[in-house]
Amino acid sequence: MREKPIAREGLTFIIPSLILSILFYIFHLNILFIVSFFFFFFCLFFFRNPRRSSGDVQDTLISPADGRIMEIKDMFEGEFIGTETKRVSIFMSLTSVHVNRAPCEGKIARVVHRDGEFALAFKKDIDKENERNYILIEKGKEKILLVQIAGFLARRITSYVKEGDYVKQGDPVGIIAFGSRVDIYVPKGYETIVTLDDKVKAGETHLAMKGGI
Repeated sequence: MREKPIAREGLTFIIPSLILSILFYIFHLNILFIVSFFFFFFCLFFFRNPRRSSGDVQDTLISPADGRIMEIKDMFEGEFIGTETKRVSIFMSLTSVHVNRAPCEGKIARVVHRDGEFALAFKKDIDKENERNYILIEKGKEKILLVQIAGFLARRITSYVKEGDYVKQGDPVGIIAFGSRVDIYVPKGYETIVTLDDKVKAGETHLAMKGGI
């Protein structure tokens, strides 16, 4: 996907709010103009898609999302990977860039969307209850699973990839609109190099390294 400075999903909000702002200004509807113009700038900010680069890091997984590390947990992932993994959960606030990126290069093996609730993104067990989208990447024999999880305000998950696609490290793979969470399941052989409450950036922050530091 050719990257643009604004995610294409934002145009649905940006263009109408700009048109309304102009109309309200012309007809001197000042309060409505201020509200619509504020919303226009909020959407420009929210749907921004800055260029990101992590350099050449073949043995390193980079963060798939902007936000804060809210959990690092050893667990068995039986449905997509079938082995013990380390799950790293990233909480995305309204101020985060919401375009998600591939943590490594590889083939998109599976994309599965599941409907669900819209509980707060930092609540326990929302990874099984909330609306979510699974993206499984195969890098050689390694399997890396991303889970885009809708939050209380997030009502739309969009996947940019489909099964059979090949992605490069840092390529955009999807977006979640309005506050949410992204989980990455790190396979055996990698050691996480982030800690709880660390701030991370999609496509830039090194998240886990093969064999550790």
